[in-house]
Amino acid sequence: MKLADATDRFTRQLAANGRSHHTRAAYRRDLEALAKWLGNKPDLGHITPDVPARFLCSVAVLRTPDGKLRAALTVNRTKSALRSFFAFCVESGWIKDNPARLIRSSPAAAKEPTTLTEDEIGRLRTTLAEADGPCAIRDSLIFEVLLGTGIRLGLLVRENVRTGDGRPDIPLFRSQSGSATAGKRRLGARQVQLQFAALCHAADLTRRVSVHSLRHTFATRLYHKTGDQYLVQRALGHRQITSRRSVLAPAMIDSGRPSARGCSCSVIDNRRFCVLFSRCRSRRCATAP
Repeated sequence: MKLADATDRFTRQLAANGRSHHTRAAYRRDLEALAKWLGNKPDLGHITPDVPARFLCSVAVLRTPDGKLRAALTVNRTKSALRSFFAFCVESGWIKDNPARLIRSSPAAAKEPTTLTEDEIGRLRTTLAEADGPCAIRDSLIFEVLLGTGIRLGLLVRENVRTGDGRPDIPLFRSQSGSATAGKRRLGARQVQLQFAALCHAADLTRRVSVHSLRHTFATRLYHKTGDQYLVQRALGHRQITSRRSVLAPAMIDSGRPSARGCSCSVIDNRRFCVLFSRCRSRRCATAP
């Protein structure tokens, strides 16, 4: 079995198992990087434990294309991709031993999410309101939808409008680049990112924020209003409750706000919260069994 063929089957199995598009795309990039590093269409049977170890120590993993050092979390994701992939190959019967069985993740501090303050949100809205041109209303609507729903940018730009008369659906947000066919083309995620960067510059935001910061802001504001981590989980579409740490601002994580389920501890900060029984396992909590 060739590595490229096994990669296709692995990503297809991930899709069948319900893994997100972002996870599948990231794992595929890591495996394609391994194939490129090996060269000559490598066969799975020729990969020994030393091969993934040397790959993880190579510039292909530790450095970005422009020479910058990759974050430890990014390297750990590559390690997870290798472990999952070769475990899949063993279970599929293509190889007998898992060459990634010795790989361990490195200690890495989670990256703190970036959120917008109310003052920054107000300045962005003011800048959008003062803008003119054919894209002003569209850009303002995109900003409010991202901030008000927490939807991912990739999903938003793929939304369509049903015509209802048998004709193909049309993109909800379309490009206005000035060409004759621009109004029929779908607005790309990269275009939105560049326009948001220009918006932040026009609003004199000194901090570095991105479109994804709007998703973090939505989650933090929702938790601040409700104190319900489960509501945040459902609103963001996360499969695991632990994913909340990646989107909530540190100020909310350490706030000690009670949960809507009655736990008197800091629910976000307490990892011993029992999701199955909806009870906190901390001795300091009155709901502890």
